[in-house]
Amino acid sequence: MGERGIRQFLDIGTGLPTAGNTHEVAQRLAPETRVVYVDNDPLVLAHARALLTSTPEGSTDYLDEDLRNVDGILEHAARTLDLSRPVALMLLGVVIFVGDHEDPPGLVRRLMDALPSGSHLVLSHTITSPAMPDVDAAVAFWNEHGTPKLTQRTPADVTRFFHGLDLLDPGVVSCNHWRPEPPDEPLPDEVAMYGGVGRKA
Repeated sequence: MGERGIRQFLDIGTGLPTAGNTHEVAQRLAPETRVVYVDNDPLVLAHARALLTSTPEGSTDYLDEDLRNVDGILEHAARTLDLSRPVALMLLGVVIFVGDHEDPPGLVRRLMDALPSGSHLVLSHTITSPAMPDVDAAVAFWNEHGTPKLTQRTPADVTRFFHGLDLLDPGVVSCNHWRPEPPDEPLPDEVAMYGGVGRKA
């Protein structure tokens, strides 16, 4: 994203901080980058506020909010991000927590509709596939015994989240095949996480 001139990121469902967080990678390339992290897990936000610090030139903010509250996210994000300039919307492994009855493509579309031309959607999603029955079994076990519930989707379903956007090559594919660095070992044919990047014209 940084190489495409994006200097603003809205990262929803960020999860616990790890090495190579969004703002760390982006601000390494462009110190003035602004990032807003969104998660609805108080533990995640407590760790984020303690561990994720911005460069002096840039800005990093944190929001306790659910992906389903699009208006609340946008209202808060506008305090840090200039929503008249391109934004990268990051939805990595989070839409699986939104059931089909909650219209997840509609939620993504509302977020992208609020962002200007040149903005990008970066989305990944655990898939269901006949080639990976162990993944389906693990998700079924979780849904029987755990919470929140998970909704797997097919690769075709994941592609629909990019409707109306210009998909960057190689499209929606197994994440290990999305422009990988030269591997030290052979890559598996497919992993259970599919993803892609789309640009708003």
